[in-house]
Order: sequence, then structure tokens, then C-alpha cells
Amino acid sequence: MTAGSGFSDHERRAIYRAIFERRDVRNYRPDPVPDATLERILLAAHHAPSVGFMQPWNFVLLREPVVRKRIYDHFAEVNARAAEVWADDRKRTYQSLKLQGILDAPLNLLVTCDTTRGGEHVLGRFTIRETDVYSTCLAVQNLWLAARAEGVGVGWMSIMEPSAIAGLLELPEGVLPIAYLTLGFPVEFAEKPLLSQVGWEERRPLAELVFEDGWGRASRLFADKEPQSAPPQARYRGIELASVAAVPELSAPPEVPEAARSRNRELTKPEGSLGRLEQLALQLAALQKTAYPRCDDVHLTLFAGDHGVTEERVSAYKAETTLKLVYSYLAGGGVVNALAREQRVALHVVDVGVDHEFAAAEGLLQHKVRRGTRNLAREAAMSDEECRAAMQVGRDVVARLPALEVLALGEVGIGNSTSAAALAGALLGLPAEAVVGRGTGIDDEGLMRKRSVVARALALHGKGDATELLRRLGGLEIAALVGAIEAAAARGALIVLDGTITGVAALVAVRREPRLAAYLVAGHRSSEPAHRLLLAALGLEPLLSLDLRLGEGTGAVLAVGLVRAACAVMHEVRTFEESNIARPEITPADRGGTRGSEATAGAEADALRGETKALVRAD
Repeated sequence: MTAGSGFSDHERRAIYRAIFERRDVRNYRPDPVPDATLERILLAAHHAPSVGFMQPWNFVLLREPVVRKRIYDHFAEVNARAAEVWADDRKRTYQSLKLQGILDAPLNLLVTCDTTRGGEHVLGRFTIRETDVYSTCLAVQNLWLAARAEGVGVGWMSIMEPSAIAGLLELPEGVLPIAYLTLGFPVEFAEKPLLSQVGWEERRPLAELVFEDGWGRASRLFADKEPQSAPPQARYRGIELASVAAVPELSAPPEVPEAARSRNRELTKPEGSLGRLEQLALQLAALQKTAYPRCDDVHLTLFAGDHGVTEERVSAYKAETTLKLVYSYLAGGGVVNALAREQRVALHVVDVGVDHEFAAAEGLLQHKVRRGTRNLAREAAMSDEECRAAMQVGRDVVARLPALEVLALGEVGIGNSTSAAALAGALLGLPAEAVVGRGTGIDDEGLMRKRSVVARALALHGKGDATELLRRLGGLEIAALVGAIEAAAARGALIVLDGTITGVAALVAVRREPRLAAYLVAGHRSSEPAHRLLLAALGLEPLLSLDLRLGEGTGAVLAVGLVRAACAVMHEVRTFEESNIARPEITPADRGGTRGSEATAGAEADALRGETKALVRAD
């Protein structure tokens, strides 16, 4: 090795990449770390420098579930105490964070420091006895960086009492637990550290931390450089209302290009044999004006808002659950986060009406119109200005999205199933009994109370056009969804709906502008009674029927996989000519053909309406 020789550019970039992309990982995939990989990582840790070359570290591998459960129970007890240190917003943020992966990581590892190794007198430790601990920390950092280079995630669990860990793992006298680590292949390496993502703390500018020739004296290193400004906050206030009333211009309903129809006929399959998947491919081909539709640039906008009607005890959850769920999404721990990662969908959380003031946080767009709606059982949920402003939020958010081919819609807000049921009842001319479901899982008594609240709301507000009904009975997040649908259609995007709340927003949007219907797809059919009625009114047949009723955009994100499958068929399947296969002698056109759900949507809506009225009379 040549003295003073540097690394190549490629090697140097790799070193810095490992440093800058190292993350404290909490969410792991179940597949184990191969033994050869683990050995390389431990060897890197073992090559850390140490005071007097005493190498004070040991590595205790923890695989046994029973042992790890004892560690986890201790963590949970200490973590509960730690949460009490914080108050208000800090406490809510803390409680939303996943701070450990003890049970779900494939491997746990304790790095210890043997303070007795090398005897009483170790070279270099004469005045600073704890240098052996510092040496062990260098081994931990070596391990962490080597793991990142291998694609393995590491999490450092510090919410533990060292004496308790020493007792649980029977450490000898003089051996200290330094770092309890979790290891495994991560769900993702986040772009930013977790605490930065949720707005807990930002990385400080380096220039503020470098002194020269004494404490507090600015270094010449940064003398000629502009001071770094604070990171921009994702906060958007003061909504411009001048253009709120305008609906974005739409062209005529898109026609399927003949090239797309021709390609679908020529693919090596009986025409129509893929059923609704073919219809989906042709719908997207019409929006994109191509025979080769794409589903690469997919976004999920998740609008959040609170509801004054929660005063009537219509939900199984407290109103403050909305803000806690938002924090969970920002920390990456919600159901929709897991599904969005799996389906490669970009998630954007939008505060349009949560009854809470959030700190700036990565991934949170703050467009708050007001802190929750009014109680729709007693007065109009929103003023005219608030409703229009909330719709404009939806338009603005979608207009600012980068390349957009498919938009999935989601929402969160305790009480919004009551708002959606009331709005659906008013739009469809149906009583409370026909549209009210259990929402978050209320019991029979809660269901009766919820029906009563919706009945009162319908009696108070049940007349008017779609926009007026939205103002009186809707939610801020529902109004934002209406605006998002309008803006997405103006951009030519396919819009994938989720459940009842996005469904009722879509019906409002279509009542305002019927041409919007051509841009809609129903991701799934939920178990809520109003959803089936809404889909029938929209003329939509759901892609999935899984008895979902979570919201959050979960059903829409799951359906994105089918949209991608439809595109893959149009792109990748060979034609009869390319495959040298004879075309069928009898075509669907010769048999008369079918148009699937398109021909029956109106009839189904009428049948459902009659069926519902009969059920109500029987009830």
C-alpha cells in the first residue's frame, strides 16, 4: 500500500454514500441476513481502532424469540415512562414513532465493552479511563456503515436500562452493554432520518458547529460562504380564493384510440377474455391517447380533516385519533404506508382541516382551512368560503404534483363516515337507514345513535345542489377530494377511488361536471352500505371486493396493481402475427358482443334503489 494514496473516485463515492445514506432502521423484511454477510459486517466492526489496541468489544447474537421478548417487555416499560417526559405535540409525535424492531427484525445484536480487558494499565487510558467505551462506539459505527454497504439495516435501541440488559443477558462483572442493535433487510432506506421526517429535529448547519482556535470562534473554513438558511417548511397558508369557484377546463370525454382497440384485438388471447382488465387498459389508453398506456407516475393524495359531528359520539374513536394517525403516516407506520411502498405509489399527506397545529414535517402538506368542521347535526359543516377554499386545496395539491398518470385518492378523519353517509343520503334521496354503516366498528347502540344523527342532519340540510349539500353535510377533506378529482381530470390522469368517502366526493364532482365520470375507476367496494349505492349512481363496477372499510386510500392503492397489470398486457403481450398464431375464426362481434358493466350500470342503480326502499320499509 502506497503511503498517503487516496481511493479512486468510484471507491470514494461508495464510502461517502454509505456515510450519508446510513439510517436508523425500524421496519424490517422477514428474510434473514445470510451468515457470510453477517460475518463480513462483524469483521468490519472488529477492525475499528481501539485505545491501546485492547479491542474491548464482544458481539452477542440474539436469535431466540423468548430472549428477545424479555428484552422487548423491558423496552416497552421504559418507553412508557419516557413518553411522560414530553407533553402536547411532542408527546403525540413520540407516541406515534416506531422506536424499535426487537421482535420483527431477523436478528438482534448486543455490542459490549469489557472494561477489564488488557488489565488495569492500558496504553492511552491513563487519564481518560472511559476511552475503552469510545473505542467500542467506533466498532458500532464500523458495523453500521458496513451493513449499509451490504444493504442491511441497523437500528440502535437506546430506550433501555443498561443494568437491566446486563441482568437479562447475564453479562459478567466489568462487561458493559454499549449498543443494543437490530439487524435485517429494511422495508426501505428513507431519504431522511425518521426524526427529521416527522418534524422532531432538523440537521444543524455544519458552519454553526465548527470553531477555530477556541470555543465559539467561527472557522475560516466557512468565512467566504453564504450562511445556510433554515430548511423550507412545507406550510401553505392564506389560500387564494379569487379562482376557487372555477372548475378546471375539460376536453370532450376521451375516446379510445382506434390503435388501442386494434392492438387489444390483435393480442394473443380471445378478445374480452381478460374482462374488466381490458376495459381498464382501454380507459387509460383513451386518457393518454395511446395504444401503450402507462402507469409509472402514480401518486396517492391523502387528505386529513376533523369533524364537529364527533360531539354526537358517532365513532368508536376519539376525535384526537385523526392527528395521531397523521403522525403515524409521517413516520411510515400506517397501513397505507406499507401498501404504498409495496405498490410503488408516492404518498402525500395533506392537512386540510385537522384540529391541531402541526410542526413542519417532511411529507406533510399544510393547507389547513380551519380546525375541523362544525357539527352538521346542528348547523352547516362549513361556510361557503371554507368549502370553496377546501376544494381549491385539492386542486392546488394535484396541480403541484410532478408527472402524473394515475392518482389514487385517500382520506382520514374521525367522524367522516357520518358526514359521508349524510351527504350520500342527500345526494341519492335516501333515508339514514339506507346509508349509515358501522364505520370504525361501532356497536348496535352506536349504530342507532349514528342513524339518528344522520336523520337529523338530513332533515336540517337535505335540500340543495351538490355543492350546497357538500358545504352543509361534507367535510373539509371531502371538499378537497372534489377539487383533487377536478384537477386530476384536467391533467388527463386516471383517478382511482377508495371507499365511501372518496365515492361520495366523486358523486359531488360528477354532479358538478358530468364529464368527470370518464376519468374515474372504483378501486374496490367497501362493506359500508352507502358505497354500493354510490358506485351504482356513478356507473362504476369495483376492481376489488375485499370487505375493506379502513379508508386511507388502502383500496385505491391495492387497485393500482391491477392498473399496472392492464398496462403490462398492452405493452408486453405479443400479437397473433408476432407469435405466428392464426387469428380466431369467430370474434366477439360475430356473437353480438357485450359491453359488461357499462350497459347495466343504470339498471343496477334503479334495482338497488328499489331494493333499498324495500329494506327500509321492512326495517
